[in-house]
Amino acid sequence: MKKLITILLFTTLTQVLAQNTVGDSWATIKTNGSGTLAVLYYEQAGLIQEVNGKPEGLCVEILKDFVDFVQAKHNKKITLQYVGKEPVFTNFLSATQKSTNLLGVTNVTITDERKKILKFTPPFISNPVVLLTHKEAPAIANFSELSKKLEGYSAEIIGGSTHVKYINKIKKENWPSLTITYGPSGQEIVKKIATNPKIFTILDFTEFVDANRKRLPIKKQNLEFGDPEQLAFVMSKRSDWDEIWKLFMTDEYRKSPKYRKNISDNLGMAFLSILK
Repeated sequence: MKKLITILLFTTLTQVLAQNTVGDSWATIKTNGSGTLAVLYYEQAGLIQEVNGKPEGLCVEILKDFVDFVQAKHNKKITLQYVGKEPVFTNFLSATQKSTNLLGVTNVTITDERKKILKFTPPFISNPVVLLTHKEAPAIANFSELSKKLEGYSAEIIGGSTHVKYINKIKKENWPSLTITYGPSGQEIVKKIATNPKIFTILDFTEFVDANRKRLPIKKQNLEFGDPEQLAFVMSKRSDWDEIWKLFMTDEYRKSPKYRKNISDNLGMAFLSILK
């Protein structure tokens, strides 16, 4: 029954978003002087998660700074309206894509493929990709060791994420017999690894930060996936909100003491030290 209610609630939310009945356009706010920015979010600890019924995290603080910027620099009043949270990443992207005046907030990696169907704000953070195992798993020094060191293991990856390409590359080049399954979220996958030592995953570094905070038996393997990914908020190709976000989310803002304090408060000093 609980699952049925959840499905019905999401179906209703998706229908509302698809009909564009939430939020105002930036053009409307410029004309009227005030309006609503509708926000849909996918929980990512440290970035945006529900605490006592309200969203908190780095992204929430950035949204507050954005509202203050628009008021101070453009004399327009924006009211943030959190229209809901979506627990399945692929559904989150789909709902955002289908609704004109909706900002999708979480750790979405900017890719050329996604640019074909979505608009992005400038990146709000750079984030390394990591391979996570149970703490009892053997240490891995390079990708060629994976199939031997983790014999009997399977991989679980967030469906629709950029991490799919990394695990497919591992399967093709290093581990042809690897079994891969797909989960709805990083938090669910990490919880599963904590109780099933024979699973590993590829996630954003922020997921590892959260696992450490929760003292979960998770280990980051010393493997490099290249340059950190650039994370941003997303919106429909029909949205005009990208115009004002480009003026706000600048290198100057990302170097500001306020932004760096937001990073430290929500992700910790260790994450602040790796920012580029």
